[in-house]
Amino acid sequence: RSTQGKHGSDNIEEIKEDVKQLMVDACHEPVAQMELLDTLQRIGISYHFEKEIKVVMDSIFEDSKECEDLHAASLRFRLLRQHGYPASP
Repeated sequence: RSTQGKHGSDNIEEIKEDVKQLMVDACHEPVAQMELLDTLQRIGISYHFEKEIKVVMDSIFEDSKECEDLHAASLRFRLLRQHGYPASP
């Protein structure tokens, strides 16, 4: 059983690294970043990536460009509010 547990934890670490890489890969696509953060929160695993999420949220907050569509604008607004950043509609 201990061997099985070890392999399971190795697999979890691999998955966490894959998700971190997804966050890096999406750095030039703010909507993709926000959708990934939203998904991580919805499935309840965002606590594994708090440091990375903070970096992404800081960049979303600092990037004050107008969002291209209603989906992106509403997602940005909700994420900023959920993470304690000042946001106005």
